[in-house]
Amino acid sequence: MHGGHSHPDGDCCSSESPDRSASAVETLRQKGLRITEARRAMIRTLALSSIPLSADALHQKVGTDKVDRVTVYRSLDAFELAGVVQRHPLEKGRSLYALAATDHHHHHLVCRQCGKIERLSSCDTTAIEAAAKKRGYTQLTHVLEIYGLCPTCSHG
Repeated sequence: MHGGHSHPDGDCCSSESPDRSASAVETLRQKGLRITEARRAMIRTLALSSIPLSADALHQKVGTDKVDRVTVYRSLDAFELAGVVQRHPLEKGRSLYALAATDHHHHHLVCRQCGKIERLSSCDTTAIEAAAKKRGYTQLTHVLEIYGLCPTCSHG
């Protein structure tokens, strides 16, 4: 699989806006998390990336001399719990990470063969969420990625 993905219909996973980086750092501070230079560098790198990144790709982009791999993984977990990073789970336990969008979320189609990832713009989980609410669940959220073979790999 690739270290990240791009969206043919525009970049929505991140933005070069310094406001997003500052906002993420402020949220971490409000949640009581320590703001280290390594964490600032990770947030800045995610904010500047036009694609979600794997933990290893983030480690490389920040610089292996500036942050160790364990710190990257622990920080990403903390960032996700704080709500500043969205984790995009892939098959086989891998994940990609991007700064969380405040105005929407989306899902992906993932090709099992070539690793191509495409954005799905719709998210209709109404029936599933209604079933969860009927069973008494509250504060609902979800993760959905769909796997298959892209048209190129299907015919290749």
